[in-house]
Amino acid sequence: MTRSDEDRDTGWDAWGVWSDCSRTCGGGASYSLRRCLNGGNCEGRNIRYRTCSNTDCPPESGDFRAQQCSAHNDIKYQGQTYEWIPVTSDPVSPCALRCQARTRSLVVELAPKVLDGTRCKADSLDMCINGVCQEVGCDRQLGSNAKEDNCGMCAGDGSTCRLVRGQGLPHLSPEEPVKTVFEVPMGSRGLRITAKGPDVIVIEAHAPNSRREEIVFSSPGFHTLANNTMEYQRGAERQTFRCLGPLYADFSIKVKYAGPKDTVMQFMFYQPIRYQWRETDFFPCSVTCGGGYQLNSADCIDIRSNKTVGEQYCHSYPENNKPKPKLKECNMDPCLESDGFKEVMPYDHFQPLPRWEQNPWTSCSVSCGGGTQERSVVCVEEDVHGQVSHVEEWKCTHSPRPISKQDCNTFECPQWMAMEWSQCTVTCGPGLRYRVVLCVDHRGQHTGGCDPHHKPHIKEDCLVPVACHKPRENQPVEAKLPWLKQAQGLEETKVALDDPTFIPGPWTACSVSCGLGIQRRLVKCKVLLSFTRTEVELPDEECDEEKPPSQRSCDSGPCSESPDSPWWPLGSQEIPEQHGYDWEYMGFTACSASCAAGKQMAVVRCVSTSGKEIVDDVLCSSSRAPLSSFRICNPQPCPARWEVSMWNPCSGSCGVGLQTRSVSCVRPVAGNRTEPASSKDCVESRPPELQACNQVACPPAWLTESWQQWRKVYCKQRLATGSYRRLTDEECPGNKPAAHRTCFISDCLLPRLEGGEWSKCSVTCGKGVQRREPVCRRQTASGQLVTLDRSACGGLSLPPLVRSCRMSPCSKHRYSKNRCPQVMGLKRIYIQTRQEKRLTFTVGGRAYLLPKTSIAVKCPVRHFPKAQIRWEKNGKELKSSKRLSITKSGALRIYNLDAGDIGVYRCWANQDSETFVLKLIGHNNRLLEHPDGLEKDDGFHPYLNKEGVKCHEQKGSAKKTSKSDPGWMQKNEFYRDDNGQPKDTLALGKHSGAFVLEPAQFEELVRNITQLAESGDVTDEMASLLIGKIMEDLAITEHGTANKELSTTVDNYLNKTPNSSTPSLGKGIKKGSGAAIVRQKHHGSAMSFQRDLRIHVGRTAYLTNATHSLTLICPARGSPHPNLSWSKDGAPLQNSERISWGGSGELHISGPDPRDVGVYRCTVTNDFGADSETSHVLMAESPKIAVSRRNTSDLNSRSVIVVVGGSVHVRVGANVTLECPVKGVPQPTVSWHRKEGPLSTSASPLLNGSLLLRNVTLQDSGIYSCVAANEIGKSVASSLLRVAEGSAGESEHQSLKEMNRKRVLMASLIGTSTTVKPGDVLRIGCPVVPSHRKPITWSYQNQTLKQSPGGSYRMLVGGRVLEMNQLGGKFDGRYECQTQTGNQRLTAWVHVLSQDFEWRLGSWSACSASCGNRGAQARKVRCVTSDGQETPPSVCHHLPKQISQPRPCNPLDCPPSWVSTVWSRCSSACGRGFRERRVSCQQVEASGSVRVLPSPACDGTPRPEVREACSSQACVEWITGSWGKCTGRCLGPAVATQSRTVSCHHFTNSTSRTCDAKERPPSIRNCSSELCDVHWKVLPWRTCTAACGSGFQSRRVECVHRQKKKTLPDQHCAWQPRPVTWQHCNITSCSSECQDRTHYCPVVKRLRLCQVDLYRQRCCQTCSQDTSTT
Repeated sequence: MTRSDEDRDTGWDAWGVWSDCSRTCGGGASYSLRRCLNGGNCEGRNIRYRTCSNTDCPPESGDFRAQQCSAHNDIKYQGQTYEWIPVTSDPVSPCALRCQARTRSLVVELAPKVLDGTRCKADSLDMCINGVCQEVGCDRQLGSNAKEDNCGMCAGDGSTCRLVRGQGLPHLSPEEPVKTVFEVPMGSRGLRITAKGPDVIVIEAHAPNSRREEIVFSSPGFHTLANNTMEYQRGAERQTFRCLGPLYADFSIKVKYAGPKDTVMQFMFYQPIRYQWRETDFFPCSVTCGGGYQLNSADCIDIRSNKTVGEQYCHSYPENNKPKPKLKECNMDPCLESDGFKEVMPYDHFQPLPRWEQNPWTSCSVSCGGGTQERSVVCVEEDVHGQVSHVEEWKCTHSPRPISKQDCNTFECPQWMAMEWSQCTVTCGPGLRYRVVLCVDHRGQHTGGCDPHHKPHIKEDCLVPVACHKPRENQPVEAKLPWLKQAQGLEETKVALDDPTFIPGPWTACSVSCGLGIQRRLVKCKVLLSFTRTEVELPDEECDEEKPPSQRSCDSGPCSESPDSPWWPLGSQEIPEQHGYDWEYMGFTACSASCAAGKQMAVVRCVSTSGKEIVDDVLCSSSRAPLSSFRICNPQPCPARWEVSMWNPCSGSCGVGLQTRSVSCVRPVAGNRTEPASSKDCVESRPPELQACNQVACPPAWLTESWQQWRKVYCKQRLATGSYRRLTDEECPGNKPAAHRTCFISDCLLPRLEGGEWSKCSVTCGKGVQRREPVCRRQTASGQLVTLDRSACGGLSLPPLVRSCRMSPCSKHRYSKNRCPQVMGLKRIYIQTRQEKRLTFTVGGRAYLLPKTSIAVKCPVRHFPKAQIRWEKNGKELKSSKRLSITKSGALRIYNLDAGDIGVYRCWANQDSETFVLKLIGHNNRLLEHPDGLEKDDGFHPYLNKEGVKCHEQKGSAKKTSKSDPGWMQKNEFYRDDNGQPKDTLALGKHSGAFVLEPAQFEELVRNITQLAESGDVTDEMASLLIGKIMEDLAITEHGTANKELSTTVDNYLNKTPNSSTPSLGKGIKKGSGAAIVRQKHHGSAMSFQRDLRIHVGRTAYLTNATHSLTLICPARGSPHPNLSWSKDGAPLQNSERISWGGSGELHISGPDPRDVGVYRCTVTNDFGADSETSHVLMAESPKIAVSRRNTSDLNSRSVIVVVGGSVHVRVGANVTLECPVKGVPQPTVSWHRKEGPLSTSASPLLNGSLLLRNVTLQDSGIYSCVAANEIGKSVASSLLRVAEGSAGESEHQSLKEMNRKRVLMASLIGTSTTVKPGDVLRIGCPVVPSHRKPITWSYQNQTLKQSPGGSYRMLVGGRVLEMNQLGGKFDGRYECQTQTGNQRLTAWVHVLSQDFEWRLGSWSACSASCGNRGAQARKVRCVTSDGQETPPSVCHHLPKQISQPRPCNPLDCPPSWVSTVWSRCSSACGRGFRERRVSCQQVEASGSVRVLPSPACDGTPRPEVREACSSQACVEWITGSWGKCTGRCLGPAVATQSRTVSCHHFTNSTSRTCDAKERPPSIRNCSSELCDVHWKVLPWRTCTAACGSGFQSRRVECVHRQKKKTLPDQHCAWQPRPVTWQHCNITSCSSECQDRTHYCPVVKRLRLCQVDLYRQRCCQTCSQDTSTT
């Protein structure tokens, strides 16, 4: 059915209920109908279908289509029957029932349509419905195209498994004959193996919790291994193996050596992803009320063990995508109570969502070239007070988590840039050339920061290939001044960096104007402060690099110059050379670093050329000094280390602040730089990133909250622990900040609608209404209100214009003097059965209540003001007091009833009145007496003769019952049912722990009192006492004397034994009474599926699988209180761990099972008599029908009796009895049904469960089902009845086929005998060869038999077989066949003996008792033959079984005998003592009653001992300590708890391990505490937060001590309900504008929740944008 069909429902009636499913398993169909209401012109279909019973059928049930074909096996096709099997694939008509005759090629369409739910194809879920093949998806839904993916997931995307394929080439040899090629894990699917080679495939399966299995594949075909079916094929060169899966075990694929040639194996399968995400349930709501949110998450699950594992397991599979958390609202109801003062924010209706909060980024790990920086991200939540706290991260998963690490300084580091080389400094021969090298940053600007060790050289040798002809120069080439000055002028300018660096200043001028001089410069160690971008000087030792030179030589040119000769620098001729000294290298300095490439500087010293001795450097010419050089040393990397930054400033100057710093793991590299490393590389402990600071208490200070309509101002002091201490205002310095201020709201200047003055109340007394007109006003800038025209406020919402008003009560003259006041009493009796806190009654009745109950008694009146109602008790006027009050509506309230409240209460309305009688029930279930004996109305009524309204209306016309005023009953909630309708006043009802009845119902109460006691609400003793007492009170109060008729009713139902303290019907008090069991009136069964079964003794208990415990209740009465004992099947019961009972008379059986089945007897005894009662405990069993599988065909008999289960073939007019023998506990009920429709009028169910069909016709053919059901389950058995039309000859062929399947007994030449049962089909064969063609004569008892239509005999197979129908008549005797064989006459015979079986009652058993009324006899039902021989019961199972009814026996008076009670407890709990019991002489009479006789009556028998010695080794006792202080939890006003220690003390030689827990003294009790004398103090409501649009208003609720008037923490008042602290107000619409009402609407939009009405209303604006964009 398509969606469009459902939409076209105009003119249709509603869809009907779904039909029963066409199948019970395997997937069936169900349909629903509707009718057209407009004469058949409706568009659409009147039927719809759905799938049902989608659970798989058990394997033994077979194929559904095959079952339908086999149903035609007994139906002739073209005159012959066949065994039909289904044709599984028919693409033309998949929903026709096409079947093929077994072992034949005959294919027939036996039905045009298969039954609904039949599969279209064997390998598909598509099913036939009404003859049409309907598509069914893997989700078992009609019209669904859902398919299973390769992983076996319905409608899956293949993400829960992965394809595994590969190839193996195991090299086997005789020395290594077996190898494992690969393994396939459990749960894999689509396993396919192809092997080329001679080796044998072996598969080993290892299932969890089972042994290993192995199979060697040698023969092709289907094989089974570990419950998996697999196909194996083997060709000449190829072996193939397939298994669809899923695998139920781990498979190990092996190969076994079979030849020298190698085997190549290819395989593929789909392996399930073992670790998968599974969504969790929603986490608890963020708030308990007022609107919160819930989130869920996802756990990583190991699908093999179904256990939760770490998330890293799921992350290891790229196919796994963790589901996003889902968000939903929760606890949207307003808060009725709050744990504290709840400040509701006006901008949102709900608590703000948790959010991510991040700290600032740390500094970048490098200054250039791409580094990283980190920050901490935490999930915080802001409460309604604005306080922010750190919460779990899952609460913030509704929004993306901000990144905590990012790249930084990704630009390239400054690099050296070399310019082009200059020309060579010479015109011939070798020379030098120079170039400019600059440090350039990523923007192309000249800067510093380049590594000086990697600076390209600025000069190099050059060669001009021209021969030089002038003398060689003495000075070096680099002394050429122009190029030297250019290179020096281009020397790099260094700038300060983040690391300390030597920064040289500019060179000074040369110290001389001509000749060689000196230049100087300042070199300082500096660092760049990144946060201020300023340079700071540091001591030289802070800079690790070598300090640049601070002076150098300079040459200002010759002091005298010849204009005729060119200028040359001063050579050897001009500067006197220091002969004998020169510069030489003397090694290198120590390495500047132990790792990461340090430097070693070359050491140059001035030495003498002759002796090579080191001399002063001044002796060597500085101009000849060699250039400084260095080399790289220790290039190995440095180990990682922790690098910490400086501590940030403290977050607080006092009251504990926090300091943070960044900590990172770095590895030093060349050039005093570091690079980040993994934290695992730093082996030392990680330095802390957070520390407390300034842990000193702050001085007291004023603390103010943010401005709302006002603000809170506190005097607080922050302590060194970070907590705040509240101080008084006097302890804070300075003036207290203002809590209120003037404010200016621009919206006030806009026009607004307000209400004008309220009119007068519409009435002068009572309740009326007030009205007012709307006024348009505007407030000026000066604060003055001006009235505008109404049109200026057009479109604004109106304020409330109507309100209720209440004037003084109307005077009594409103009540007409022509009508008399009436008190509408209700004549009911109330019996309270359980403790209730408060009950409400109506005057006119009587109440028997429990003490400590609070009551309210209503006095409904007519024609009289309720405020003038007056009350009296026992003839005296009542006034309001501490425990008694009269409400404004005239109701009487009494709190915590006690004995002083017993009496007769009267409600007065002028001169009319009604009474209410109040009695109390004591703890011993007896009525209490008034302490002063005042319980009766003394006849004096103070309001009877007072001046008032005189009433002349006839008293008889005042109908004072509830029936006269249905309106009153509708108003009285005590007499309203769940639907708000008045209850039937004649029905016995239970209300609020009380039974309610009218006096006319008293007899009904007595008749049903056992039902009340059975339910456990009223004990038998209490019920008996209450009935007697109520009867007495009614007789005295209503009539003055006992009502004879009522007394007769009570006498019929009450126990005659009077109570010792309460006289009954005026009889005397008896000092003692015999022991008696309080029996129930109806001893029915107690069939229940309760976990804990409780029944009264005398009833039958049925145990089921749901029964965890059984309790047999044996209530007893008698004076003195009787002793009780239990026995099972006549043997005394002993207390054990499973079976126990105590003094209460309840036998408890824990975990009952079949061994507990039996007869349990409860026996009670005392000095005046004894009594006992039994209960049967049985195991409940579901019904079982003894089905017969035999088919019966009898076309001759008039009456046929068969057992249900087979097929029955009878003729028209026969009487057929279908028997349904059934067993079950409890006894099942049997019902009959016919599949084709209701039973015909000729069908009559019999008392024994059989079905009688009289004069059957052709229309009675069909399937008849017997349904046996009890409380445990049901069983169904069916028989097919076929009625044949005409004589037996017309069905001879069918009967012959059925008989052909029967056994043939061959006659013997020497004779033989056989025994048969009635109803058996007997065929006798004559011992001749099959080719015998001569006539054969059959005789019975020497009389020739002839075959006739409808007779009892038939000749089959050419007369060679005689068939006898034994359903009627006599058939036992000698059967003989005679024929001629050759020249001899052959005679063979069989003697047939009939064997009848029947159920027969045996003899009576011995009496179970020799006297009294407990004796019983029973007879066993046996299955016997006709001669009385007993046979197994299974032989007679098809026959109706008689029921053996027990009978009483030996109803005689028993002789007197001694009866003893159970032993008392030992007198000493430790060591030797004694125990006692009572012994009395008793006689059980024939009626069952027990009579106590004098002791001499039992002198003939030994008297049992009444006392004996005993000893106990349980030498332990409870030792209690003294009570502690009354400082425990508050339970009520001035009521707290105090505790003490309770321990078990062991004496010497004690063998007991512990004390009896039942005797343990209490360790806690209530006590009086002044600390609990507190209450909640409620302050006025604040102004509403909004003038419209649903605002909030709050108020302060404080816990205050009643006497000290001191405010205490809220936990002191936690024992009593806290008043609400906020509520909705001004719930009116401000306008129709679509806007958001909560600040987490972006989350709603992102989660696509706008389709939900609740979200769309609260996020109107955001969702509208979402709608418009989509």
